[in-house]
Parts: sequence; structure tokens; C-alpha cells
Amino acid sequence: MKKKALSIIAAVLLASISLTACGAGGSKSSESSNPGASASTDMTSTAETNSAPKEITMLMFTDWYKPGIQAVEKDINDNADKLGFKLNIEKIAGGQQGEDLYRARAAANELPMLIAHYGISTGLKDLGGFERFQEVGGDWTKDIPEAIMESYIDSESGKVYGIPFDSINVSGVFYNKKVYEKLNLSVPKTYAEFLANCEKIKAAGITPIYLSAKDTWTVNLFDGEGWHMEKESQPEFVAKLNNNKAHFTDYTGFKNAIQKQKELLDKGYFQKSYLADGYDGAHKALVDGTAAMVVNATWMMDEIKAKFPDQASDIGAFRVPFDDNNKVSIFTPFTLSATDKFEDKELLKKFIDYFTSQAAQQKFFDAQGGISYQKGVTSSLLPAQADLKAYVDQGGGSNYWAINLKYDAVSDSNNYILDYFTGGKTLDEVITAMDTVFAKSAKAKGDPNWK
Repeated sequence: MKKKALSIIAAVLLASISLTACGAGGSKSSESSNPGASASTDMTSTAETNSAPKEITMLMFTDWYKPGIQAVEKDINDNADKLGFKLNIEKIAGGQQGEDLYRARAAANELPMLIAHYGISTGLKDLGGFERFQEVGGDWTKDIPEAIMESYIDSESGKVYGIPFDSINVSGVFYNKKVYEKLNLSVPKTYAEFLANCEKIKAAGITPIYLSAKDTWTVNLFDGEGWHMEKESQPEFVAKLNNNKAHFTDYTGFKNAIQKQKELLDKGYFQKSYLADGYDGAHKALVDGTAAMVVNATWMMDEIKAKFPDQASDIGAFRVPFDDNNKVSIFTPFTLSATDKFEDKELLKKFIDYFTSQAAQQKFFDAQGGISYQKGVTSSLLPAQADLKAYVDQGGGSNYWAINLKYDAVSDSNNYILDYFTGGKTLDEVITAMDTVFAKSAKAKGDPNWK
């Protein structure tokens, strides 16, 4: 859930695009070509056709096609005769163009049988609504913690419309352990200790915190942790926002966190070129030790491991140490949903039983690593991932607050925050603008709570 989880959670994600590869959906075409579906009396031919594995089509972003899903895909296709199905994954480049293509194909009724996407709270509504998708709940849900499963359930109907796909990601402060050791620093447990570390790092001629504001989705990861104070004291605040019974201006946690981030800038704890520096630069600066810390989430470690395998273990992590808060944000896994093109219900059940099985998920995590969401599935973790998983294991995990927003006010807020940093907006104007964007989106969707 990387960049979309923030911009909800905003622009992250063509290469080769084939509108026909997934457009027909597997089961409908296979039925029409299956002699057994007609009144044919050729029993031998019918038996041979029925024994052939049926094709299941899937659409996903290229950068989600990582070793885990590759291992599952290989296992399915190597054992297609036994399973009774094979998997054909179409991959397209991500980003705004990829998201637009998803919507265009949904509008043209050309989605495949399965799609991997960001989440049901906004994703399915943008792709034709829940009526274009199928319930996929079952016994498998009992092995998923409730805090994670709630992201895959439609709050109005209570039906499960998504299967978790990929690993949990956890937000935090990632730090270069060698820099910390060289400067004799300890992991901060209070915000005052955090600021003291930043001051010592700056005095040593090292950038304390690398902010990659060129990729604006990275800007509010720090601020997002401020919502935990709201969630603990007022757990219904997201529901109230969604029903126009409260507004962003009613809550102080996010506002205070933005103010703290501006103070970090004013103290010189970010690099001077933060507006021109991007996410890739954060990886290099962190592993090289030219920057001591980066605020992001554990998906970053997969990328660092791929680019700097010998240095990935030099990175540790801790929660953003806001006082009176012991929580870390959990970004639930991506979502796998079945469209109305998946007409063969028995085949859909076979696929779900396979994909959600502990054996299949173990293959996924054996190949890719990362933090597993399913009970009983283990994985190898980098030190930074293990550091943040420990907070989750101790009950300190809480869903990223914006995941369950009905409408997106977060992606625009990144630019508003940068306007605040550069003097273009006041802090109050930032929060008010979020209310304005949220209400505008609700009205555009015809939400009766906004009239």
C-alpha cells in the first residue's frame, strides 16, 4: 500500500497494454468453447476438455509483481493439472496512468477475473461499485487479525470484498545504525530525546532527517502519526468525518504533528534541497550515512534490499516518538478482488482456498520476506522490519487513519503542507482546505450527508 496508502494513500503506481488479454474473463469464454456446455454427445471429447486446467486472469501493477506473487504464480502453473486452474497475470505500469487505465477498463467492462488494487474503501467504488465485484469471504478470514480484516469489509453490507495481498507495512523512523553508533546515540523514547539526537547529528555535519518532498506522498508520513492521539481518545472520528458529523478542523493531533514537522525544518534538520529531492535519493542517503534518518514505512526496506543488499541490515527503525502515544501505523496489504467476470463460482472458491491457504502464503513469504498478515505464516525480516514488527506484536499497531476515509483529502494535503513550509499557506488554511476537498468529493459522489 505504499504511496496510495498515504494519498489514499496518492500517486504511486504503461508498459505493454493489451485490452484483450483480460477483457473477456476466463470462465465465460471457456464455457462457450467447452463441448460439455452444449448438447454434444462426444463424451470422450467432453471429458478431455473438462480435465484441462481453466485459466484465471489477473491484472496488477508491474511494481507489485515481486518474488512473492511470482512464487505463487509458478506454483499454480506447475501444478495446474492437479489444481484444475492456471494463472495468467497481466501487468501494467503504475502511477496515475495505471490507475486511469483501471478505471477506463472498468467503464468499458473489460476488467479481468481478478484485480489487485489498493483497497475497497475507495478502490472498488472507483471501478464501478460493489455490484461489479463478488463477495470473497470464508473460513480463511479467521486466520487474519480483526484489525487487518476490517479494511477488506464493506462497512455498510458487512461483506468481504477483498483478500489481503502482499505484506503488512509499518511506518516509523528508519535510521542508519552506524551513524547512531558513531555518535553514541540511543533510540529515542520521547520527542525531546528525538530532537536531542537531531541536534547532535546536525552538529556532526550529517543531515538528521532526509525529506524527499519532490515525491509529495512522502511528506505526511510524519504527520500521519499524529492522528493516533485522536484515534485513542476518539475512536469514532473517522466515521464522523465520513458522515459529515465532524471536520478535520475539529482535531488537533494532525495539526500539531504538521507544526512539529515545520519546526524540524526551521531547526535545519532537513537537507536544504528537500523540495528537489526524491524518494530514491532517500534510500541512498540513508544507507550511505549522509542522512541519519528517514520517516517512511517498511516497504522502503524491500527497495533498499534490492538496491543495496549489503547495507540493508545497517538500517534500524523506531516509532515516531510523539509523547503520549505508543502506536505505529499499519498499512494493510494490497487487495485482491474478484470481478463479475469470474462467473465460475466453484473455480473462484478453489482459487480462494488455494491462495489463502497457509501453504500458499508461506511460499509467498519464503520468496519475498516482509511482515506476514496471516497467523502461522513466518518470514525472514530485515532488522528495521523486525524493529517495527515488535511494536505490532506488543499491541502497538493501529491502522493508518486515512485508510477508511470514504473520500480522499490526503493527497492534496501533501501540497498544502509544502505550501505551509514555504509560506504559501497558514497551518489553519491547510486543515480548512482538507475539509473543503473532502466535502467537494462527497458532493460529487452524491453523498446525502452533504447537501
